[in-house]
Amino acid sequence: MKAVMLIVSAASVVLVTVIPPIATVEDPFSAASTASHVVHGSNERSHEQIAHADAAFRVAGLELPDLEIHVHENYAGCNGFAGQFNRDGSGLRVDFCSGHSFTVLHEFAHVWEYHNVDDTTRDAFVELHGLETWRSRGVPWEERGVEVAAETIAKGLLDRAFPEWQCDEVELLDQGFRLLTGRQSPRFVAGRLSCGAS
Repeated sequence: MKAVMLIVSAASVVLVTVIPPIATVEDPFSAASTASHVVHGSNERSHEQIAHADAAFRVAGLELPDLEIHVHENYAGCNGFAGQFNRDGSGLRVDFCSGHSFTVLHEFAHVWEYHNVDDTTRDAFVELHGLETWRSRGVPWEERGVEVAAETIAKGLLDRAFPEWQCDEVELLDQGFRLLTGRQSPRFVAGRLSCGAS
């Protein structure tokens, strides 16, 4: 059950959904949550995606802090991106603009990394992937360690098989996920590392 509040100010009316700790459900990604997220602009689909991603992190033992989540109707709300983390500098705000479940996992991975990964681990991850930098804007987005790390954690939590074109990434994904989190990806434990199958 979620609580919905209507917040009215002189400037606007905002629909806010509070996602309380999620109870165990009939789902392989189920576990009791300790976090409550406040979601602005949520609809049923985004609420389900957020709840599923939160559960995926919990099952993997990767707890997220209480977050303020903003769901937007188009990419303008995320400065042209599918999602955005830490827009306000708090380390607790996430914005979603794409409606894709992978985007939710990716942005939640940024949250988890921000709060849990130290510089020594970041440097080792950059070296593992043969990258130049962790965060420098002087290199393309896909070559930044912070983005590769978010992709690694998100892919490690996916509940479906890899597409065939990503099969050669499986071993590196496993190494990267273990390095960042200190744990094996639940998809490997559950045997969901097959390629090209669902």
